Amino acid sequence: MKRKKVFYVVLAVLAALALAAWSYASGGAEVETVQARQDSIIRSVADTGYVQAATNYDIHATQSARVVEVPVETGQAVERGQTLAVLENLDLVLQISDVNSQISQSAASAAGARAALERLQLELKDAQDNLVRSEALFQAGAISQVDFDQARLRVDTARQSISEQNSVLESALAQGAGLNRSLQQLSAKEGQLVIKSPVNGIVLTLPAKQEQVVSPGTLLANVAESDQLEVKADILSDDLADVKIGQRVIITAPILGQQTLVGEVKKIYPQAEEKTSALGVIQRRVPVIISLPDPASLKPGYEVRVSIETMTSQNILVLPRESVRTRTDGQKEVMVVVNKHILYKPVKTGISDQENIEITGGLTVDEIVVRDGSLSLSEKTRVK
Repeated sequence: MKRKKVFYVVLAVLAALALAAWSYASGGAEVETVQARQDSIIRSVADTGYVQAATNYDIHATQSARVVEVPVETGQAVERGQTLAVLENLDLVLQISDVNSQISQSAASAAGARAALERLQLELKDAQDNLVRSEALFQAGAISQVDFDQARLRVDTARQSISEQNSVLESALAQGAGLNRSLQQLSAKEGQLVIKSPVNGIVLTLPAKQEQVVSPGTLLANVAESDQLEVKADILSDDLADVKIGQRVIITAPILGQQTLVGEVKKIYPQAEEKTSALGVIQRRVPVIISLPDPASLKPGYEVRVSIETMTSQNILVLPRESVRTRTDGQKEVMVVVNKHILYKPVKTGISDQENIEITGGLTVDEIVVRDGSLSLSEKTRVK
């Protein structure tokens, strides 16, 4: 058994010597190399997002009614105040007619009360004039006490009648005012039957259909300001640690071709939502809103790719990520080529992105390094 083990050891040594001899004879093992260089590293979180209107309005029915006209279409540009739908409420029409009739009756009552009041005021004046004459005659002994008391009673009666008629007039006027307030409310409700756009924008959805009977709360239309768009992206909660408001975002999409748009993280929702991926995996994702100052050819609902730049380091020493390997003790190292021979150098690393990694110690600019750090090359191996 020991002989067999010794045989394999000798065989391995001979193979290594043969490889070394071949490498030396052929000029060394062929490897691809790179130079350590000064560059920038941008760490980012990438995901899919969807374009949406930054401000949109859901317009609902405020009463039971029938849709009689829909003069716009989905996707149509509209102006503020433009009619989107016209509704009809026959019960409301009857209520308005009834209130108008009551207002007419109340106005007639008020006019009658006012005319009666004017007549009573004339009677009071006549009674007061008669009382003055009766008092003079009574003082002269021309009339009796009874006649004088009757003259005074006529004045008191006229005053009482005026007071009562004032009450009738005030009641009629109050009733008229109340009916006018009711009419204003009904008229306002009637005005709500004409659905108008609250902004200059575009009709995103138009559920309202002609002859449809709607109830309060039914969605009739959704209008968005077409010149104010944003992107909503659901970011994995595990990737959200470094995402902050104000960070730069690169936005791409097939419809944009080679063009890239620049946005900014505007809002991060306070809690994660449970989402199911295309592969059926349940994930916890957090909605992130990204501003889109220049939407270019993007429209609401378009799918885009967002790359949130969470960390940026300028003018640092970098290498391709595959050039750095980790030893069993956790130490990072690279294979440096010195005089066409491999030399292992321990290095310290910093941030990284998908392609490059920062070298913070152990290496200087322009040193030549084997690109593929996973190659099994012994130290001092000759390479070309």
